[in-house]
Amino acid sequence: MTTSNPLLRDIPRNETWRDVSDIARGVGFTTEVQISLTLNDALEPLQNEIDGGYDQRLYDCLWLAHFKLSLDRSPSATFNFTFPRRDWKTEEVPEISLRLRVEVQKQVVLLGLMEDFRNE
Repeated sequence: MTTSNPLLRDIPRNETWRDVSDIARGVGFTTEVQISLTLNDALEPLQNEIDGGYDQRLYDCLWLAHFKLSLDRSPSATFNFTFPRRDWKTEEVPEISLRLRVEVQKQVVLLGLMEDFRNE
């Protein structure tokens, strides 16, 4: 993809991206949607976490991404996603905050952490 906007560029999609199109259709996406493996890992529950809720976290990220793209009417957007992690050992509930980017590239939507979109 050649564009005048340096933020919109082709991100190499290979083993570093995971197809989540089936779930993404539930929030309104009509094209293929992939998330970065680093985002996928960040959403996964930790070993000592109670009620990890990976599916809900993923759904919420996708919903926010779709909302931001619809609201901004832009091919890309950045936003914060925050969720609690409840530790069964300490019973603490820290808030995890992730800075995410979503980009529409041709017929694919990519969602990941900001660093997933930096030029190598």
